[in-house]
Amino acid sequence: MAEIQPFRAVRYNPEFAGDVSLNVCPPFDVITPELQQELYARSKFNIVRLELARRGLSEDPYEKAAETAENWTESGVLKHEEAPSIYVTEEEFEYQGETLFRRGFVAAVRLEDYYQKVVLPHEGTRTEWVADRVNLMRSAQSNYSPLLSIFRDDLRSSVGNLLRAIAGGEPTMVFTPPDMPQLRIWRVSDPGTISVLQEVLKYSEIFIADGHHRYEAALRYRGSVRAEREVEHDESINYRIMLMVSFDEPGLITRGYHRLVESVTDEEFEAIRKSIDSTCDLEEWAPVHSADKSLREQIEEFSQSLGERAGDEVVFGLLGKEPCKFHVARMKNPPTAENALEASEYSYLHSHVIRPAIPEEREEDVVSPHHDAGLIARQFEGGEARMAFIMRPVPLDEFVSIVTRGWRLPPKATNFYPKPPAGAVIQKFGPTL
Repeated sequence: MAEIQPFRAVRYNPEFAGDVSLNVCPPFDVITPELQQELYARSKFNIVRLELARRGLSEDPYEKAAETAENWTESGVLKHEEAPSIYVTEEEFEYQGETLFRRGFVAAVRLEDYYQKVVLPHEGTRTEWVADRVNLMRSAQSNYSPLLSIFRDDLRSSVGNLLRAIAGGEPTMVFTPPDMPQLRIWRVSDPGTISVLQEVLKYSEIFIADGHHRYEAALRYRGSVRAEREVEHDESINYRIMLMVSFDEPGLITRGYHRLVESVTDEEFEAIRKSIDSTCDLEEWAPVHSADKSLREQIEEFSQSLGERAGDEVVFGLLGKEPCKFHVARMKNPPTAENALEASEYSYLHSHVIRPAIPEEREEDVVSPHHDAGLIARQFEGGEARMAFIMRPVPLDEFVSIVTRGWRLPPKATNFYPKPPAGAVIQKFGPTL
């Protein structure tokens, strides 16, 4: 049974924090070193100093993040809400030439072990990333970014109708950060309204769309505290803030999560090329008016041209198998898949193309997941990357079929867009929510 609760959020106080739109940032796992520096320059109160824990800029980044948060609280930059609330959200963003809206709400969701089948994961995690988030939680006693989770509304669309009604009023907060979606937030403390959300979601499965490392860090941190003392039922470490979005929400977008081939030896690179040749038919692709487009723009056009998966075909894009060329790769005779997980294009890629060429213990060093076309272009232009697999999004019906059976895709196989920002509402640990 899913337990959804209001919580006393910590929020920026514009009186001391200035333009709050300049203070939010993406979640930790998509912040490149270049973006980190840009966010630092954007505002002296940008939440990147806490969300990323000053990575690479302090001897003990976690303690420095905790110290910074304490200073901001004492100076009035951050302020604790007086009443527990949920926060209705509306994100506005451009996608493939259209203006889209995505509504949801941020609430505290009780942590449940995966075997209870209340909160459902869909991809594997990397141990070092989970440990990084545990260290931050232990030092800062806070969560700075909500996970993105998906739920099923009831047949009457009770939650969707309620969110639309609330979003018709004057928002409590508006964020217009550069290069990120516009975000409007309505604070809701009314017990009757909150009880509607709680009742509808009580028996709904909660699918983690983005934030597996942060969720598993919350489980691990709670376990470490339980090992030292008794944890009361209502303590805030039993909960994790999440942005809850319905499967029916039209602004719920999925994109491909690409793979970069880096730090590869000549022998390994040649083995990957041979594996591709033996398993796939290749068709060269060229962007329209390529001379007028940057490599980033060409990658974006290529990714969009791959379309959506149809039936059981296995298709992915290639950049750099041959210098400066794009190819569409179509598996000749995909091995028969016994289940939905094995039938995923990501599983086919890792199991039947990459793994025969690269030993499992080397795969994480050689193949890295990235979703940003600009970063991929920079890696090629700087010589760090030699090849990229351009992937299509996992279809939502395929996603549900895999997740509800308890299976997991390879790490970073889904790219739900947009990612909720860090810093709009913050969860502070304490005796209660």
